[in-house]
Parts: sequence; structure tokens; C-alpha cells
Amino acid sequence: MNKIQEAWLKIMRSAKTKQLKKQVEIISQNHDRDVDRKDALLQMLDRDLDEAEEQHQVSVRSHLLNVDRLLEVQQSRLLALEDDFHREVETLQEEFRIEREQVQEKHALEKRELTLILEQVEREEKHREQSDLTEHLSQYEFIRNGNIEDDHQMRSSLDDKIDKTRQICKEKLQQYQTLTEGSNAEYRQMVARDAELSQQVEQRLRQVERTTASIQHWKMKIQQNRQESEERNVQLKQEKEHIQKHFQDLKAKMTKMRSEEKKRLQDLTQDARNCIKSLKDQLSLAEKIIKTAELCRKFETEREKVLPFYISRPLVEVFEEGGIDFDETTKDEIRKELTDVGVDEWTYLDNFFKRYNKVKLDHLAIERERERLGRENAQLRSILKQFLDGVSVNQDVLSQANPLLVVNGKVNLNHVPHKRIGENKVHIEAAHAVTTYGIRY
Repeated sequence: MNKIQEAWLKIMRSAKTKQLKKQVEIISQNHDRDVDRKDALLQMLDRDLDEAEEQHQVSVRSHLLNVDRLLEVQQSRLLALEDDFHREVETLQEEFRIEREQVQEKHALEKRELTLILEQVEREEKHREQSDLTEHLSQYEFIRNGNIEDDHQMRSSLDDKIDKTRQICKEKLQQYQTLTEGSNAEYRQMVARDAELSQQVEQRLRQVERTTASIQHWKMKIQQNRQESEERNVQLKQEKEHIQKHFQDLKAKMTKMRSEEKKRLQDLTQDARNCIKSLKDQLSLAEKIIKTAELCRKFETEREKVLPFYISRPLVEVFEEGGIDFDETTKDEIRKELTDVGVDEWTYLDNFFKRYNKVKLDHLAIERERERLGRENAQLRSILKQFLDGVSVNQDVLSQANPLLVVNGKVNLNHVPHKRIGENKVHIEAAHAVTTYGIRY
């Protein structure tokens, strides 16, 4: 019985060995086919890499040309702005110079006019004062001479009269002694004459008073003219101070304008520097994006090169296909919100998100395929180990169940058949496959 079992085991081992050899050959053929397919893919990717490299070089050259054009445009714009600024500054300086010369000429003219007015007023005042003094002196001399003459005449007449009166008095005294009544009558006549002379003296005194009042009047006139001249001088000084203050204000405004223009020039220079810096940053970012896109292009498939972005289904169709029941008003509101396109700027990154989602899905699919291949590899290793344990004889193998023993048509191999979910087929273009396999075979 043992001999029969041993012979049966040899037959089963030989049959199992042939079966495993056939499976190994099949696996090796599949492996060769996979290797050939991968070689074809590598050649295709190599050609795509060359084409992508050429496209990258062309795009880089065109990008550099565009950047140079942009820099030239920006430099010309900055030069134009600087020329405009210099022209405006020169215009402002010329206007300020013209206005300053006009103000200076006007000031000089007004100053000359005021100087001439002052000189004219001073000459008139001197002439008036001189004329008043000469007139006053002439009138004073005239009145004085008249008074002196009147006084001399009066004295001479009085002296004559006194002499005559003395003589008459003597005679009258003699006559008085003789004729008292005649002397009394003559005395009365002399008293009346004395009264007349007194009236004449009073008239002369009144003339002197009128002359004195006239002198006081002219003195007051001179004083009034002097006050008016002083007030006019004060007004002229105030006008001069006002003009000087206006000149100082204009000078302060000019200084302020210069400082503001200088600050504007500094701000403009700083803005230009910041603009150049931001353009350089954007240029580096664009170059980085282009390099990243070229690197990503190497890993694109034929389908991605032909159709880089998948077509998204409209959200309205997805909502209509859904089995959720809503009220009519709610459905109308949802349709309105879904059909609302909104701002165009919100859709700028749709293609980027499509590409990103596709890459993410491919990454997840590759990870799952790697896990599946790892499990399949571990299973094949387990089967190979069981086979080796079945064809070898040692204490560990004898202590365990023989995997090659068949009982009632059942094998003790711990083989779990691998289940493939879906059809993960590799799609290759027909022209590319014909060209590749035609060259290889």
C-alpha cells in the first residue's frame, strides 16, 4: 500500500510539475508580451519626449521674445512717463519764472510809482510849507511894518498933539485962569477926541487878533497836512508789508510744490521699481508653470494629448436625472442657481481643476493597481512556496499537509483565485502598434 501511495505521489508530482511548468511558460510568455508592450510604450514616450522637448524649446523662445517685448514696452512707457514728467516740470518752472518776473516787474513798477508819489508829495509839501512860510512871513512883516508905521504915526501924532495940547494947555491954563468956561468946553472936545483915538486903537487891536487867528488857522492847516502825509506813509508801508507777505506766501507755495513734485517723482520711481519686480516675479512664476506643464506633458497618454480636458456634464441634467422630489418653487430656485453662470473670473480655473482631478484619479487608480499586483505577487509567491514544499522532503514539510495530494478531486493548495474588478485594459493607437510591432517582428 505504501509503494502504491509512493508511486501515486510520484505520478501526481510529475503531473503537477508539468502543469506548473506550463503555467510558468504561460506566465513567461505573458511577461514577454508585457515587456514588449512596455518597450513599445517606452519608444513612443521617447518620441513624445523629443517632440515635447522641441515644443518646449519653441514655447520658451516665444516666451522669451514676448517677455523682451513686454520689457521694451514697459521701458518705453517708463521713458515716456519720465519725459512727460520732465516736460511738466519744465513747464511749471517756466510758468513760475514768468509769473515771478511779472510779479517782480509789477512790484518794481508799483514801487517806482509809490516812490514817485512820495517824492511828489514831499515836493508838494515842501513847496506848500515854503509858500506858507513865505506868505506867513510876508504877512507877518507886512502887519508888523503896518503896526510899526501906525505906531510911529500914532506916536508922532500923539507927540505933536501932546505938544500942541501942552501948548494949548498952557495957553488954556492961562486962558483958564482967565476964562474957565472956555477951557471947560475945550476940555470936553479933547475928551471926545481921545475917545475916537481909543476906538481907532481898538480897531487896530482887532486887526491884530484877526491876523493872529489867521496865523493859527494856517498852522492848523499845516498840521492837518502833516497828519495826512503821515497816514499816507503808514498806508504805503502797510501795502509794502502786504506785498512782501504775498511774496513770502508765493515762495512758500513754490517750495511746497517742489517738495510735492519731488515726492511724486520718488513715488513714481518706487512704483516703477515695484512694477518691474512684480513683472519679474510673474515671469519666474510663468516659467515655473511652463516647465511644470512640460514635465507633466511627458506623462500624458495619447488620449490626453488629443482630448486634454474631459467634458463635464451640465449640473441641470444631473439634477434632472436625480430621483429626489422637490416642490416646483424649490426646483425653479435650484434650476435658476444652477443655470446662473456668474462672474467669468470664477470659471478661469475649471480646466486646471479638471486636470488636477484627472491626475488625482489616475494616482488613486495606480495605487490600487499597485496594491492588487502586490497581493497577486504575494499569492504567487505563496503558491510557489507550496509547490517547492510539495516537491521537497524534510521534517517541516512532512509535519504539514501535502499540497500536491488530491483527495476526491480537491487539491490542498492555498490558492485563492484573483478577482479583477472591471476591465483595466491598456489602449494603444492602431498606427502606433502597427509601426512598433512591425519594426520588432
